[in-house]
Amino acid sequence: MYNVRSQIIRQVRRLHSYRASDPIEEELRGWNYHMPPIKPRRYLGLSMSDVAYRYCDTKRDVYLRRVLKVQGEQRSALILGQSIHEVIASVSNEIVKLLSLGYKPWAAIEAVFRKANKVSNLCPQQFFKFCEEVYKAFALDLISDFSDSTSFLPIISEFRVDGTPLGLSSKLSVDAITQLSLVVEIKVANTQEFHKLALAGYALALESALELPIDFGSLIYINGINKSTPEFKYEVYYISPDLRKEFIDARDEVIDMVSEGRDPGMPTVCSPSCPFLNYCNKR
Repeated sequence: MYNVRSQIIRQVRRLHSYRASDPIEEELRGWNYHMPPIKPRRYLGLSMSDVAYRYCDTKRDVYLRRVLKVQGEQRSALILGQSIHEVIASVSNEIVKLLSLGYKPWAAIEAVFRKANKVSNLCPQQFFKFCEEVYKAFALDLISDFSDSTSFLPIISEFRVDGTPLGLSSKLSVDAITQLSLVVEIKVANTQEFHKLALAGYALALESALELPIDFGSLIYINGINKSTPEFKYEVYYISPDLRKEFIDARDEVIDMVSEGRDPGMPTVCSPSCPFLNYCNKR
């Protein structure tokens, strides 16, 4: 079984040719936030989900939240996703702390496993067993990475970045960045094409803040809630000019909708996990 590092490295190698044949123009780098097309029409402090995600095809969820100020309901899928993010952050920080204190990899994993029950403080009771398995499985992945010849630690959890120059929130939270200058987003969900837009958005925000190029992004999918063990899937993408333009177009679309107070209407199909499902169904 490949660990985190192996899977990411293998996929990044395949993407080098794409970057060479389709290089990123200077105007599409995040540090050019003072000029179009990176410069936003308005500065609304949009979240990454406002822009990138299309669980609601028409983005009426953004309209309800941003314009009508409707308070959405907490759905179980959202609660689980938030819990898993906290679990990943916890185990990542614990591994880094133990190794920095001089623990050998095998001793570090033993110490982490003894603390696995701490996830009870991070997860609702109905998800406790799954969260505990995610905690252990991700710890093993990180330790196996550190144990190779490069002592590579792939995850720095919860990297904060100011997205204000791009018209985004001042408190964006990137799930992780790696020593490869690769941005990482963790999803407890099935694969969706629009998930890649979040990678582009975070890359642009990081470029605006750090003035360093971020050319690649990885989506880590964690599924298997109904299985005995969690399943990890790693997908790496080149954050190409087209993907950057797609994110910018999506951002400008939301800016126009919110600025005009325009109701985009109901989608053809509503997601059962939508926090506004009951609100829309009553109207």
